[in-house]
Amino acid sequence: MRDNLLLEAEKTFKISKPAFFLLFTALLLSGILAVATVNNIDRGLQLMKLSFLRQGTTMIQSFEAGARTSMLFQRSMGHNPLVDLAIEILKDKGVAYIRIIDEKDTILVSEGTIPQALAKTSADIKSGIVEPVSTISWSDGIFEVTKQFIPVQTSPTGMTMMEKRWEQWHQAYKPEGRMFISVGFFTSEFEAARKGDMYHTLFMLTMLILLFFAGLYFLYLYQKMRVTHATLLNTRLYADNVLKSIPDGLITLDPDNKIVSCNENAEKLLGKPMEDIAGQPVFNIFPACPPELLKGQTNSLEQNAECAHASGEIVPVKVGSARLLNHLDQSIGHILVLRDIREIRKIEIQLERSRRLAALGGMAAGIAHEVRNPLGTLRGFAQFFGSEEGASDACKKYAHFMISEVDRLNQLVSALMQFGAPRELIFEKVDVDVLSEKITTLLEKDFSEKEISYSCRKDQGVILYGDADQLIQVIINLLKNGIRATPAGGEITLEFLQSEACCRICVSDSGKGMSEKTQSRMFDPFYTDSKDGTGLGLAVCHQIVEQHHGHFEVTSRIGGGTSVAIILPREKNCYA
Repeated sequence: MRDNLLLEAEKTFKISKPAFFLLFTALLLSGILAVATVNNIDRGLQLMKLSFLRQGTTMIQSFEAGARTSMLFQRSMGHNPLVDLAIEILKDKGVAYIRIIDEKDTILVSEGTIPQALAKTSADIKSGIVEPVSTISWSDGIFEVTKQFIPVQTSPTGMTMMEKRWEQWHQAYKPEGRMFISVGFFTSEFEAARKGDMYHTLFMLTMLILLFFAGLYFLYLYQKMRVTHATLLNTRLYADNVLKSIPDGLITLDPDNKIVSCNENAEKLLGKPMEDIAGQPVFNIFPACPPELLKGQTNSLEQNAECAHASGEIVPVKVGSARLLNHLDQSIGHILVLRDIREIRKIEIQLERSRRLAALGGMAAGIAHEVRNPLGTLRGFAQFFGSEEGASDACKKYAHFMISEVDRLNQLVSALMQFGAPRELIFEKVDVDVLSEKITTLLEKDFSEKEISYSCRKDQGVILYGDADQLIQVIINLLKNGIRATPAGGEITLEFLQSEACCRICVSDSGKGMSEKTQSRMFDPFYTDSKDGTGLGLAVCHQIVEQHHGHFEVTSRIGGGTSVAIILPREKNCYA
């Protein structure tokens, strides 16, 4: 639908400060953890090497010291004392093996299982090695320390007892050249600790990765929520604008027919603000609401009703209803549509009056045409009898009376002729100053005789188009009606007002006013509340104003005076 395109928010990617901080923190912590893990692993490896190197050096020194002791107390040369010493040392579960070779790769001592990768020859060992060196075989789990094996140092003062025993050992086992000792240590405990650290690091890294993806998901949810919020806000603004622009009153009801909300036009029709009617049963606020509109399961046709304004005014309305449904297609109430038909009623009345006047006008023109000729004959006979020689005074009196009555009937027939067959108007720009001055001159005597205060006001630069003679006839008729209805000392005002679209000619008096019944019939032919009136004056005025494509607006109340406004188009082309 087109509405969806209007209401859907723009899907732009925008990172909020919390989401950005979360992602930045996750990346920063991941980097710190990775660097710290690498540093810990490297530092742990260095510490392991240093620890095993020190332990191996100490072990070799202890082995050398044990070798010297064994040489000193050895009584029989039938058994290698170094082997016994190696076997004792291997009782330590952390020691994997002890191996001693000479420069010819002759194995002098070999206790424990030596991995193939660590079975070095003398060529693999650097010549002139004195300080211990280390080798790691991660696949075998062995850390090896190798050093030149020198259990007995030669004394410069002569051969000691230990040296003699060492010489005897040499003669018995005949090692050639230097001897090298290798001690292997199991790295399983270190490997277990290192794996624990690795598992902990992986766990922390996993948590940070989960945190990172949680941040991404949070960012996605935030983006979606932002778009949803913007869409809902657009929808609300769109709905508010639509409700404000609708000229009808809207009232929403819950399932119990209580008022939930209404728009501004409904508040104006009821004359009450939303705060005063929210939660109230609709029949308490709008008693004339047709109950059948709220009972049907389908949308009902509009029905006529009368809405009581808070001021007491009765406003005619057309009422329609529609069901409110939720997303499950379940009824959650009704919406009432109240259409103010006061203007429509006025237009209907004007149309009906125009139709009735047109019919009466046609009939009046026919009657007037038939009556005018006999009236002329009767007037002629009356003049003849009144002027004949020898006529008595009574005959002359009655002849004069007949002539006046015929003239009065002829005046009525002329009015009927004008009402039934109005002449074609001559539209031109009217000089308002000349028009108002002429009207003032014609009625100046009437105002002074009735002691009525008269004033004329005009907007600057008023533009008026129409037939000046016909407009003068309408205005004079309205002013004379005002003079008849206004007591001595009263006021009558003639105003020429101008707006962008129309020109208003308003005649206001401070007279006795009119009832609603009189207002509804004041333009009807032959209706008058004056003893000497024909009832055709306002009917003819109405006809002239309609010919000018205008209309009347009447405001009056008993004892409060009357204001009659003639609304005419301002532009000349409106009369085409």
